This record gives sequence, structure tokens and C-alpha cells, in this order.
Amino acid sequence: MTHQSSSSLSLTPHQLEHFSKVLEFAGLIFTESDAQGNITYINQAARRYFGYAPEECIGKSVLAFTHPDDRETLQQTMIELANRQQHSAEIENRVIHRDGTVCAFLWSIVIHYDDNGNLNGFTSIGQDISALHRLRDKLYEKREILYNVIDNLPLGIFWKDKESRFLGCNRRVLQDAGLSSFAEIIGKTDFELPWRNKAAAYQSHDQVVLTSGPQLNIEETLVRGDGSSIWLRTGKVPLIRNQQVAGVIGFYEDITEQQEKEQERRTLLLLVANAPDGIALLNPQLTITYANPACATMLGKHELVGQSWIELVHPDDRPQIETIVQQAMIGSSPRTRLRYIHSYGSVITAYIALLVLRNRQGTITGYGLINHDITEELKSAERIRASEQRQRALLQAIPDLIFIMTLDGVFLDYHTNDITPGFPLEYFLKRHFAEVLPPELADLTARNLAELRRTGSMQRYEYQMQVDGQVRDYEARMTLSGKDVLVAIRDITDQRQVERERQTIVMQEQRIAAQQAILQELSTPLLPIANGIVAMPLIGAIDSSRAQLVMESLLNGVAEYRASIAIIDITGVKVVDTQVAGALLRTAQAAAMLGAQVVITGIRSEIAQTMVYIGADLGNIVTKATLQEGIAFAFNHQRIKQSTRNGNVRIMK
Repeated sequence: MTHQSSSSLSLTPHQLEHFSKVLEFAGLIFTESDAQGNITYINQAARRYFGYAPEECIGKSVLAFTHPDDRETLQQTMIELANRQQHSAEIENRVIHRDGTVCAFLWSIVIHYDDNGNLNGFTSIGQDISALHRLRDKLYEKREILYNVIDNLPLGIFWKDKESRFLGCNRRVLQDAGLSSFAEIIGKTDFELPWRNKAAAYQSHDQVVLTSGPQLNIEETLVRGDGSSIWLRTGKVPLIRNQQVAGVIGFYEDITEQQEKEQERRTLLLLVANAPDGIALLNPQLTITYANPACATMLGKHELVGQSWIELVHPDDRPQIETIVQQAMIGSSPRTRLRYIHSYGSVITAYIALLVLRNRQGTITGYGLINHDITEELKSAERIRASEQRQRALLQAIPDLIFIMTLDGVFLDYHTNDITPGFPLEYFLKRHFAEVLPPELADLTARNLAELRRTGSMQRYEYQMQVDGQVRDYEARMTLSGKDVLVAIRDITDQRQVERERQTIVMQEQRIAAQQAILQELSTPLLPIANGIVAMPLIGAIDSSRAQLVMESLLNGVAEYRASIAIIDITGVKVVDTQVAGALLRTAQAAAMLGAQVVITGIRSEIAQTMVYIGADLGNIVTKATLQEGIAFAFNHQRIKQSTRNGNVRIMK
């Protein structure tokens, strides 16, 4: 570092005197001081500003003439300048006059060093800038007033340079940015502030203003420092300085509440437009000025605006309108039924409400009309009434006792025509079935109720109960009915009695049939004697019915045993009449057709006489005196037949 010696900057006394005179006329203080800040020279201006003669100042520290509040700062500043080897500086501080007057001074200081860089001293020239301070204070005061006005405006105001850097703003903008001091926002761009996501759009508007002029009524959103979002209506104009565009002045108002109200208005219009009820606005003359789609649809009209409300109402209901309007005017908000005429001629019934609309002065500006179409509701109600009547009639016709109870088994209600349990049914209400039913029936009910809850399927069960000294039969059907349980109980005592009687008759018939079958088997016994030989011994009287059984049994036996000889023994038959003889002959002929030889044994003399007397033609029927002879004949016949098959034929008599 190059150092200037103090001798190179020293002035001759003549030069100092000349320079001092110049400084006197200039009104400046000129001082020389050593390295410790003690004054070695001061011009006559000391009298004016310090109140001391120059000779009184020599040897005193410059701090002695400095305002006490500024001394420490001055001393620290000079030390820092010397440490940095700085050769010049400008310092502003206050000096104090002998009489206590304080003046503001601007000092231009030259710092002297020797060739080794050691501090030699200071040369200072001081200028009284008190008037400048007073002017600046006035300007500050005016600026504070302006800032106070700007800060208290309900608008946000800011100004930027051409690069969209903030030069200043009012407190509203500072609050929206979440900052505490104006110094924090100066020099920043929108990209460094909470609304950085919209910064590109904001700066685009700035550029339009710089090139094209003011931009007004820009509606946009702003994200504040606390994260909330508000709606703004923004305006921007060029910032003119020295007749040149130097930046942008912007201002905005918070229109969030207006936007919310507008949104509420739009939402209300949307709700009205999509409401299921017919909504209309009427002028004081009851002419429609607005109707939502539901109102037009209800009446089958494409356009209702301009039509008279009265003319849309059914002629028979029009006299009510005057009363309805009068009630609305006194604030009772009438609600009543009115009938309308649909465009197709059908009648529409609506539940209407009429509201009076007034301006701020209380003058009626019109009416609000709400129509709730109840046409289908009335039809449905009529259908329900008809259905209820049918159900009541059906219940009256049903002989069942019907209970409604909860899923837990508490009786809620009942209906009955004829069936009674032997005590008042009110006894069941609000009580659990286990409290009012006999134990066995309560257990049966509990099992079926549990199964119903598990499966959801109807449960059917029967039980008996003694009523008025008589045991009666009942059938119960248990099913779900919404969240409850319906139990229908029917007295089936008569039905079960008929079934029991019918069962008794059937059992009797079955016993008779079994007995007849046994008798049939005993009356027509068929005995297989040997391979191909069957015998049927008959005992007792033979009528036409038994004769038929004899034929059927014999023919079935011949077929079943593949018999070639069938012996009918009538030793035990007492009487054979013409009909029996004919039956025996027909049986023999039928057996012959099956390939069997019929042998009749046991014909007594009186039976032989009867058969001769009636002219019975026995034809190919073989007769033998006894059953033994018949069996012997059969065996002999079988041997002959077998020998014939083997080719060894022997004629036997």
C-alpha cells in the first residue's frame, strides 16, 4: 500500500492563512488534528459553530465539540477507517455550540499516514447541513403524512421499477406479504413473495403497463403470507419520473366478500334453476317475470315469462288468489293448495307458498311463488288408501290370529277375527313370548324364531293348546315383516279331526283289504308239488266270485311255475252247480291254452250226477277219484314225457 507522508500534505503558514480566509468566506470549518484526534489547527469558523476562538480549540479533542450521543460512534468509525488504511471518508454527525446549540455537520476527512503506514493525523472540512436537515425533516414529515394517508387507505398500493422489483408499498401490501418492515420488500420481485405461483401473470401485467399504459379492473387472486387466498380488483399505471416511464404503480382492493356474494348469487340461481319445485317471480300485477324450468315443466309450457299467474290457475280456484295475496301482504306467508291447468288440459295440484318482495323503502316490488307439485302424491295417497282398504278387507276375511313382534320376541300388536287364546289379547302387548306362552310352546317359538333370524325363511310349525276345556290344534307361520316378525296362527282343529277320521277309515279299509287278501290266498291255495306240477285243493262253497279267483290263481301259478299238469282237487267242495261247473271248465280250457293238462280229483258221486245232469263236457280234462291218484298220474305223465324226450318210449296203462 502506498502511504502519503504528512509533510507532503502540510501547508505553509501563508497558504494556511490564505486557505483559511477562503474557508471563512465559504462558511466551512477547517481543522487539522493529530493521530489522537487533538486539534492542531482550526480556522475562524470555530467561533461561529463552536463558540470558541481558534486558539481556545487548539489541543482539545475533536470529541469535545461533538454531540455526546455521537462521540462513541465517531470514535469507533475513525478507528475502523485507520485499521482499514482508508485515506478519505465522509461522516455526518452533530456538533454542539458553547451556548448549547446543536448543528448538523457533514465532514469530509482526509487521513494521513507516514511512509510506514502509521497514522499521522486528520484533515477535516465541515459543512453545516442543519438547513438541509430541516428541509429533509420537512420532507420526511410530508412523506410521513403521505405514507400515513397511503397506509390507511382501504387499498393495497405498491410501486415497482422496470424490472418489477418492489420500490415500496403501503402497510396493506406489507401485511398481505406477511412482512413486518418495508425494508424486507424493497428490491424483491413477486417470485420471492408468498404469491410466487402467480408471479409470472403479475409481471406480464407489469410489462403491458410499461409498454401500453394503464391496466384497470383486473380481477385475480392473491395468496397471502398466512396461506389464505383472496380476490383482488387490481389497477396499474406507469410510474413517471422526469417525464420517463420508470416503473409501475399498482393498487388493488379486496373484493373477496363481493366475489363470495356473487358466488352465493350464482349458487342461488343454480339452485333455483335446478330446484324440483316450480319457482316463479311475479310483478305487483301478478305477471310472471321469471320461472325456473321445473315451473315450466309442471305446467307443460315452453315459456311462462309475461303470462298472468291468475290465468294459469284452475277457474274454480281463482277466487282464492285475492285472499292469498292479501295474506302475503300482511306477512303471513300463506301456504295452501291450488290447481293449475296443464297445457294438455289435465289438472295439476300444487302446494303453493307466496312471499312478498319489498325494496329498502318497504315498497312492494313483486312476489315470490313456490309451487310443490303434489299431483302424483295425491294419486299415490289415493292408491295407498285403496290398498289399505283392500288389506283391511283381506284381514277381516282371514280367520287367522296375527301377531307382530320384535326380532327379540316382544309382542307389539295383534289382529284377530275368531281365534282367541282363552284370555284377553291385550295381555300379550309389550311382553316377551316367554312370559305369556306355556313352556313347551315358548320353547317351540324360540327355536323357530332363532331359525327365522338365521335363514330369513318362513317357519311353519303346529302345536296343541287347551282352550275352554278342549284341546285344539293350531298351525303357526312365522315370517319377517321389515324389521319385525309376523306370526299368523290358524285354528286347524276341524281340519285335523277330518284328517284323523279319514285316516281311521283308510286304516279300516287297509285292514279289510289285508283280510280279504289272506282269505283269497286261503280260498285258492296253489301248491307246487314237483317240477312242472301244481295242485290247488279247494274247500267249501264256490260262488262265481271265488270261481273267478280260482281261475286267476291257477293260471298265474301255471305261468309262474311253468307247469305242464295242474291238479284241481274238489274233495272239500260240497256243491257244484251249473255256474261253478262252467267256471271249472273255462279254467281248464284256459290252462290248456298255456300248455298245461288239467286233472280234476275228488269228484263225489252227487257232484258227478250234477255234472252229467247239467251236460258238462269235460273234454280233455282228466278226472281221478282222489288227490293221490291225481298226483300219481301227474308223476307218471312226467316220466313218460321225459322218456319221450330221451327216445325211450314205453307204453303204460
